[in-house]
Amino acid sequence: MLRVLIVGGGLGGLCLAHGLQQAGVSVAVYERDATPISRHQGYRIHIDTRGASGLRACLPSNLYELFTATASRPGRHVTVLNKQLKVMRKIGSLEMGNSKPDSFSAAVDRLTLREVLLNGLEDALHFHKDFHHYEQQTDGSVHAYFADGTEASGDVLVAADGVNSRIRQQFLATATSSDTGMSCIYGKTLLNEATRPLIPGALHDGFTVVAGLQPFNMALGLVDFQRTPAEASAELAPAIQFHTSGAYLMWSLNAARAQFAASDQELFQMDGAQLQQIVAKKIKSWHPDLRLLVAASDSAEIFPIAVRVAVPCEPWQSTSITFLGDAIHAMSPAGGSGANMALQDARLLCQALISVARGEQALVPAIHAYEARMLTDGFAAVNFSARGGVFNADAKQKRSWFQNIFNFASRA
Repeated sequence: MLRVLIVGGGLGGLCLAHGLQQAGVSVAVYERDATPISRHQGYRIHIDTRGASGLRACLPSNLYELFTATASRPGRHVTVLNKQLKVMRKIGSLEMGNSKPDSFSAAVDRLTLREVLLNGLEDALHFHKDFHHYEQQTDGSVHAYFADGTEASGDVLVAADGVNSRIRQQFLATATSSDTGMSCIYGKTLLNEATRPLIPGALHDGFTVVAGLQPFNMALGLVDFQRTPAEASAELAPAIQFHTSGAYLMWSLNAARAQFAASDQELFQMDGAQLQQIVAKKIKSWHPDLRLLVAASDSAEIFPIAVRVAVPCEPWQSTSITFLGDAIHAMSPAGGSGANMALQDARLLCQALISVARGEQALVPAIHAYEARMLTDGFAAVNFSARGGVFNADAKQKRSWFQNIFNFASRA
């Protein structure tokens, strides 16, 4: 029986595990975090046809239905506002909210989706497993070693361990990521009687960007569930206990890191309250509704990220070790592609490994075919996201529609 080890319990790794488990392939997932909520996982993400197709192919039908039931209410535009909330441009119209994988486009809560994906993998999932290194054995198997002294053996080792992948560092040291020098400070404001009236009207139509004179812009997105996760799970998967219960506004203030703090170390040592104060200071001349929404955020839910992107790499000699998602093609959040590409990778790799388990292909040729497609599509998405304008408005290359709307707003 084919044995697959997955290092990393993010969206892509969990999706792959479901698909393999559904097909009867032996799979184990090793996640460094102690629990699913040990650290910030992010908030609102956009899932499109790539991600939905990956989920539909790999998940049991009730979990895919739960995913679609807990998606945010559909929107139809991307809107650019200035800092006084005047509409500068609308991009669309988008047909969002269709539950069919070939036309799906909707916002979801990242933690809710991850909790959907965790369901049903209890026997395969191992938390608090900090990967240390691997060794390839003479019989073709791979041994994975963890910081707690434990180890695991399998026929395939999948690196789904993110932008700082230790497997990539050991296997493919020439594949690196680049720090763009840009950062985002993320926050979350729950919607209630006090905060709902402050929401700019454009947000009810879809994703919104507040842009004006550089160096700052603010991304805004609603997660307004069609059905609350608790309501949907009561019907479709009663065992799931969700941590996200109600609608919220996701916001992020984006700029060169030097605009936030004197040094990287200083920024990433700040707590949520200090970050909230920085954001309040930077937007003190912006519309009062935006300032009130930031002030209403729970400071414990505010955190920074550094925007890092993968440097395109040449194909390597395929082996029983392979990659998916940010472990190999990390990208800027500007294009909304990171999660979708990880889920697409999961679908393609799952199909390849199932064909091996069924004796239809040899292992290394199947992985090689997967990697050829994954690298082509993955780095095309990296390039698109790099042109997204949120973080690189002066890139001298073909401009995406993201870049065009941000350039328009900054000139207004």
